Amino acid sequence: MNNSLRLPEFLRLFPDDTACLEAIKMLRFPNSIRCSICNKITKHYKIKSRTAYACKLCRNHVFPLADTIFEKTTTSLQLWFYAMLLMTYTRAEISAKQLQRELGVTYKTAWRMHKTIRTLMEQNDGDLLHHEKETIRKWTFFNKFEIKVVERQQANND
Repeated sequence: MNNSLRLPEFLRLFPDDTACLEAIKMLRFPNSIRCSICNKITKHYKIKSRTAYACKLCRNHVFPLADTIFEKTTTSLQLWFYAMLLMTYTRAEISAKQLQRELGVTYKTAWRMHKTIRTLMEQNDGDLLHHEKETIRKWTFFNKFEIKVVERQQANND
């Protein structure tokens, strides 16, 4: 795997945990958030130092990570996203030890992430789609969040 081609693009899309959280929020609530207290679709603001958003009107908190693999994690969302990218690209053939080296986390953390992501892959049958001229590897997490890796094959002009 040539990380130099993929890492800059990844970092542009997900430069920090806030960008990752915003991506999850947009995927889970594509048509804005309906507040469960005031029962209105309102603007929600990010709460500093928390993975939550507050309703503009009543300050009720919404947690986009609830009921996901990220719910109680203390590991950076950016590391989770990068681990999912690595495992998607390698079809989960990357080992927990290699994941540890790539992410710079402890083996215990890498093993837990590897096991969780692999379980999701198995539940989704890897969701790998193949086409003649391009290969699309697609993973769906918590039924909404998708990571797609498209590899285009160059035509042979022999």
